[in-house]
Amino acid sequence: MVDNNNNLIDEQEKLLDLPIQLTAGDLSDIMEIPPSEVIKELMRHGVMANINEIIEFEVAVLVAHEFGFKVLKPKSDSTKTLKSDFDPSNLNDDQIILRSPVITILGHVDHGKTSILDSIRGSKVADSEHGGITQSIGAYQISHNNEKITFVDTPGHEAFTAMRARGAQITDIAVLVVAADDGVMRQTKEAIDHIKSAGTPMIVAINKCDLDGADINKVKSQLVENDIVPEDYGGEVMCVETSAITSKGIDDLLESIILLGQILELKVPRNSSGEGYVLEGTLDKTKGSLGTILVKEGTVSVGDYIVAGEVSGKIKNLTDGFNRSVKNVAPGAPAQVLGMNAVPKAGDNFKIFKTDKEAKKFIKSLNINKEQRKSVIRNNDEDDESIFRIIIKCGTDGSVDAVKKVLETIENDDVNIEVTHSSSGSVNENDVMLATAANAVVVGFQTVIEQGAIRQSRANDIVIKNYDIVYEMVDELTEMILKNRKSQSSENTLGFAEVLDTFSLGKTKIVGGFKVVEGLVKRNSLIKVIRNEKVIFQGSISSLRHLKENVREIKSGMEGGLTLDGFNEFEVNDVLECFEIVTS
Repeated sequence: MVDNNNNLIDEQEKLLDLPIQLTAGDLSDIMEIPPSEVIKELMRHGVMANINEIIEFEVAVLVAHEFGFKVLKPKSDSTKTLKSDFDPSNLNDDQIILRSPVITILGHVDHGKTSILDSIRGSKVADSEHGGITQSIGAYQISHNNEKITFVDTPGHEAFTAMRARGAQITDIAVLVVAADDGVMRQTKEAIDHIKSAGTPMIVAINKCDLDGADINKVKSQLVENDIVPEDYGGEVMCVETSAITSKGIDDLLESIILLGQILELKVPRNSSGEGYVLEGTLDKTKGSLGTILVKEGTVSVGDYIVAGEVSGKIKNLTDGFNRSVKNVAPGAPAQVLGMNAVPKAGDNFKIFKTDKEAKKFIKSLNINKEQRKSVIRNNDEDDESIFRIIIKCGTDGSVDAVKKVLETIENDDVNIEVTHSSSGSVNENDVMLATAANAVVVGFQTVIEQGAIRQSRANDIVIKNYDIVYEMVDELTEMILKNRKSQSSENTLGFAEVLDTFSLGKTKIVGGFKVVEGLVKRNSLIKVIRNEKVIFQGSISSLRHLKENVREIKSGMEGGLTLDGFNEFEVNDVLECFEIVTS
């Protein structure tokens, strides 16, 4: 390498060894770059800092990279490893084996997840599926350089989180696919939040590197902005450049997976009864009940007896991910099971027994009532009472960062605020499923709550709060934090109203004109529409007016009009119950 005067420059001079904590001035001194230039570069990355302010290490790495430096990986012994259900220290080396890693591929809808899986698998599933979208959850195991890798093929990060929410910690490594031309997009950010929430080690596949618009450095910079720091930026996340079309980099991706799997040391006891998770249950018209399983430890064989949740049976046949019949399935491998007496549920644990008598004895011992069964949905082993997790949904993109910053500044000596995910849009079922997995509270700001989200929140005891005013949000959440973060959600009825008339608003909206007969109707609350003593709809209020004015609430004896998100079938004499979901 030469400078402008054609003098040779040692490459080592471009390597920086930065401290974990440093100021903008420190970074300027280390790089020997004028402070004004460093501060300008920080501003380009959205960081407003003076020369004496401490900046995050990841930001310092990004700025250093912009000036042509590479940062040495900081010394750290905090490598993430997956938890094991047994203590290997109690066993001899000959009593332990290493199982193959289980991989889930996530990312934006058209960034090449399925194409990468097809390239690895050597088949063209995408060509035979409608719109190239994965239609069902499957799993298969491949061998690369004599090392086995299992891939769980999910339709998206929603399925990844839904399984985790049911207690199934199936994934050892997540591969995040980011297109080199598009970069980090909204669904990419959602996938990142889901992976972080699960605490799953990550590898990034920067796909479509063969396209003319590919910009690898841009993608890596965007990853850093989302707290994913590549190895060549001084972080710990392996990034592999791939092209699913040409198969470029696919071998490198597999080798990276194998390397990370070896680092994780996925140990299981050599001699143990078979057990694991149900990935999927289906009913085949010709074969009957089928269950796709993932073996966690032990061996599953044809002729064994399986108990999966409330389903059981003798295994008549085992099929691998390539539709080949096999006699045995080892730890870390998937298979489809034929022989169960009903369709098993995804996420349920299964256990293997050698005799029918042992299986029946185990089933008899499963005296688990519904409340106990419900309690295993949450990942209690990962709960930390000092962390209050929040999922933020805002009505506009511009509000997201503002709300996030406001909530992160809520001070409490005993509890730290952690924003698990934040984005614009309505509060939906996926938000609640993520909240279930992360044990979080869903906070909406100037948005609406979908009906499916309300149902999911009740089923999983998840608190949803929706606000229009910042100080109300801060006050109520502060009070909630001071209480018990594990408080159960319940309905608090605010008032009742009766529909007196209906009006058209534009071409699509119907306004329900009403009179409050008891209590009040509040703008940021929820509404049940009751007809003939039956609830026909429940959802959030889109608008609330008294005469021609938008108002926050309408009290008993007063009249007003409202529109509901997703409902236009008001009838005279409908009863409106105004309520909110609160903690108790």
